[in-house]
Amino acid sequence: MEIDFNPGRIPKPESAQPIERQAAPPAASDAASFPTAASLKSALNNISLVRPEKVDQAKALVSATSYPPTDLLDRIAVLLAVHLKQ
Repeated sequence: MEIDFNPGRIPKPESAQPIERQAAPPAASDAASFPTAASLKSALNNISLVRPEKVDQAKALVSATSYPPTDLLDRIAVLLAVHLKQ
């Protein structure tokens, strides 16, 4: 067997024996093949989009006069200044 690597060359088609295709399995309905799919879908639909503990944390941060810290704001200002110069 000889391998000639030349990506610009179009290979000469060679005769090959055909491969017999296997029949595709019959499509099953979602309910029949996945009995828990309906319960999973309903559980996903019932997930709360709001997490009360995170809302309370955000309210506490917003009401704090020292948030965000001054050093954090200074570092962000420096980063913005560096990127504006470029």
